[in-house]
Amino acid sequence: MPDSASGSSSNQSRALTPAPAVSLAEYRNQGGFQAIERASASPGGGDSVLGEVRAARLRGRGGAGKLVADKWQAVRDAVAKRGGPPALVCNAYDADPRSLIAQTLLTRHPFLVIEGLALAAHAVGAREAYLYLRSSNREGYETMTSALTQARDAGVLPRLTVTLTGVDVGFMGGEESTMLQVLRGFRAMAAQRPPFPAQVGLNDLPTLVQNVETLAQVATVLRAGATAYLKTGSADTPGAKLITVIDASGKPTLVEATFGMTIADILAGAGASVTPATARAVVVGGPEGGALPPDAWSTPYDFAPLEDAGVIVGSGTIQVLPATTCMVKWASEQTEYLTKESCGKCIPCRTGTKRIATTLAGIISDVGNEGDLALLAEFADYVPDGSLCGFGWHATHGLKTAMRYFADDFKRHLAGQCPTGTCVPVRSHRYATKGVL
Repeated sequence: MPDSASGSSSNQSRALTPAPAVSLAEYRNQGGFQAIERASASPGGGDSVLGEVRAARLRGRGGAGKLVADKWQAVRDAVAKRGGPPALVCNAYDADPRSLIAQTLLTRHPFLVIEGLALAAHAVGAREAYLYLRSSNREGYETMTSALTQARDAGVLPRLTVTLTGVDVGFMGGEESTMLQVLRGFRAMAAQRPPFPAQVGLNDLPTLVQNVETLAQVATVLRAGATAYLKTGSADTPGAKLITVIDASGKPTLVEATFGMTIADILAGAGASVTPATARAVVVGGPEGGALPPDAWSTPYDFAPLEDAGVIVGSGTIQVLPATTCMVKWASEQTEYLTKESCGKCIPCRTGTKRIATTLAGIISDVGNEGDLALLAEFADYVPDGSLCGFGWHATHGLKTAMRYFADDFKRHLAGQCPTGTCVPVRSHRYATKGVL
């Protein structure tokens, strides 16, 4: 994590996250835990925390961008109706293995995460929390274990039990309902909703599921106050976002950028030299994100503008594709990866992504035809429309943006020529069409 925000020289580029602190003393010196201590000492502390988060218009950083206060209120309403106490789950899984966000927060800002957990638990009335992370993140596990011990010994978490759970079940492990299934001891597969976790979650109790970066932002909001927080970011999304920028060589860099900065400015702040001559496209959103051409790099990094452009915040990654990239091949590789990561529960997702991947493989192998384009467009909508969870809803962004912005790559391949001269045939025959879906 950068000690200061990276980005353009505009006033949009500000460091909102405190300096790294891996000891309780360091975090105390930054003013840490004052917010939770004030809230705990106040009879209406939970209400005040919720009110401040609502006033700050804090949005979730896990990809969907929902208002955090609305999610918390839904849990409180469910507790009032069905009983409690509710559970709290912190998603620190980093589903995209290239993302540096959760890993960095756990290893360099453990107390910021703990204070965010404590504040969220206080706001909804939770007494038990789970911190869910990748089992391969040993450093994060050990740092958080040490920090939790220090916090308990200091009396910061007197009414909250935090259990660390490490798993590694692929990309789907970061999906909300899949995560709860894993914590229940079941297979890593998506679950039908409704009921939503806020209504019925762990132990059939209302459960608040919150991304680790969101909880870090909660602590930031309560430290700075809603008024100060609203002065940063965009009109729609106050505050900042941690972003993993992956340059054309594959090197990742973590930056903190305020919402509303352009994609080009974020890339420049990360030291990624990007021009139309050196990059074919920029992928925004990770494995389920989409690719944007040079004339779209001025798009503001915010939920609505990105969605309008056909991409998502997703895993919080921005990847530069080299100038030699064939976008048909890129879409094929992107979809092939997702076919292996799908939990397989939904037929449209399980079979549809595979059909897309094999059709694209046929095109790059010069055995495609014009009818494949209509088929791909049909499947691009069929998969998200018939899927249970966010994995399937976003699985075709890569295909859609490739066809939207790089249609000429598809046309040239169908004419028997790779636009960049880099594709190697991977199939000798077309995908069978009879009896499939």
